[in-house]
Amino acid sequence: MAPLKPVRTLYDLSLDSVLETVHTYVVKRQGELGKYRKFLINVLHGAIRETLIERAVNMYSSNILDVLDIIELLADSSIKQLQITQTALPGGLSHGGCFSGQLFSKIDSANIIGLHKLIVKANVDLHTNSSQIEPLSSVFHCALHRGLAANLRVLTLHNVADNQSLKIIGKYAKHLTNLDITSSWIVDDIGICDLLLKDASNFITAHLVDLDNCEPRAIHALSLFPPSQINKTCETLCKVKIQDTNTSSISVLLLLMFARSLKSLGGFLYFRNIGDAVISVQSRENAPESLSLSELWDTQLPFEKLSKISRYLPRLTTLYTRAACLLPEPNIVPPLTNLTADFDFVQYGPQFYRFLSYNGSSIRRLVLIDQVYSLDLEKIAEFCPLLEELTAKVTIENIAASPIYLRNLKVAHVRITSATTFTWLMKKSDNILHLEVLLERDCYETSMFEDDVIMQIIEDNPRSLRSIRYLSIHIFWNPPCGNLTIDTAYALCAACDSLNVIGELHTWLQVSNKDVITMADHIKKLNWNVRLRYRDVLYP
Repeated sequence: MAPLKPVRTLYDLSLDSVLETVHTYVVKRQGELGKYRKFLINVLHGAIRETLIERAVNMYSSNILDVLDIIELLADSSIKQLQITQTALPGGLSHGGCFSGQLFSKIDSANIIGLHKLIVKANVDLHTNSSQIEPLSSVFHCALHRGLAANLRVLTLHNVADNQSLKIIGKYAKHLTNLDITSSWIVDDIGICDLLLKDASNFITAHLVDLDNCEPRAIHALSLFPPSQINKTCETLCKVKIQDTNTSSISVLLLLMFARSLKSLGGFLYFRNIGDAVISVQSRENAPESLSLSELWDTQLPFEKLSKISRYLPRLTTLYTRAACLLPEPNIVPPLTNLTADFDFVQYGPQFYRFLSYNGSSIRRLVLIDQVYSLDLEKIAEFCPLLEELTAKVTIENIAASPIYLRNLKVAHVRITSATTFTWLMKKSDNILHLEVLLERDCYETSMFEDDVIMQIIEDNPRSLRSIRYLSIHIFWNPPCGNLTIDTAYALCAACDSLNVIGELHTWLQVSNKDVITMADHIKKLNWNVRLRYRDVLYP
């Protein structure tokens, strides 16, 4: 008997219907939201309202003002998480500071202070005067004071954090574990100092040069700060990102010294060399035997430095560095589960394979960036048998039958140049859930990626057809390297038991918007739980 095709649940359909009604009210409303807000909060459970807000953010992100009104209607102190990203500057808002200001105003006025997780990512014109942005944060400061800071566990503020916010968080956030203030240019070393320490900004200002140069005397003086001057946040912070802020290497030092539970100090920190800071911090007289860091971002790791750092970081499981630094030596680092290697547009394939042969057996996530040359997917599979996630430009060099599989692979974002590589992935990744393929043209590749490739896979019926939930095939047009039709989308929907999304259909030369709308009507008629992505819009 053929497996039952998954369909959308009554609960799922009901949520869509309620959200559509709420959105219609927001668009057509006249007057204040107060009366309708009171009704919705009384009749809808907090978890349902939280789900509706999440869907509104995903569905109506192109009109951020509508999303803000929906948040005001549905959110109160019972909401535990809120994630909102400003994808574009909407009409009526001159810059991202206005968006964040309106959001923070609604958080304060609607008493949304019970949040455990708050993620705000705003677009800000770098030419905007910071004095225009800072006053907009005052309502956020008020919400932090009134209880928001005390409840937060995870906080992301892209482009919208300031020093005063960090000072309040340092004082009141006693449960905060994750902090990400990426692209918040008005945050500097004083902000990080106030996050971690009480009344220490004068010391930092007086010793800026010595601390920036990692002078041992200045570091030793810092280490003598009494516990009474250290904020409780230092006991809970585990993951911090400060990339693209106005901070210096001083902030890196402060975080390594005082955030004693810190496992990740990440992001592209450019000239701020975390590895050197680790060595400086650990070289002081009263340094602990090791740090808690399990993640290291450092693009300057010669062999001796990497060996020394590895002794200080016995819990290291995640490494971001250049492929040139990954020498083919056994046990050069603790067993890694997560590796990101920057190839700098150079061919490091042979050296990288040898590194993986010694150190790849424990790797579960592998990300390779700035690749020009493809790596052999079978060799990666051979050296990394536990791999669960892969991002890379890959190929299959040996087309003969092979016993090598990637049975643990769940997520893959790959650039390929031939249908052979796609077929290998579908046949050898029994439990793949999420597969995004970018098909590029190779001057040596003569075959095209056409319907027959997919039809043959469906005929062979590998286990991946039963596991895959998200499949994206993006075909570059110039020059064309593939030619898929809407028939392939129909066939995939019929063959894949768990498929939820197919994309990117606008890159399939033979597929039009009319084809997608017709197929969407077919999906709705059968109530299948699958959507088609066409030009960043999901149908139906």
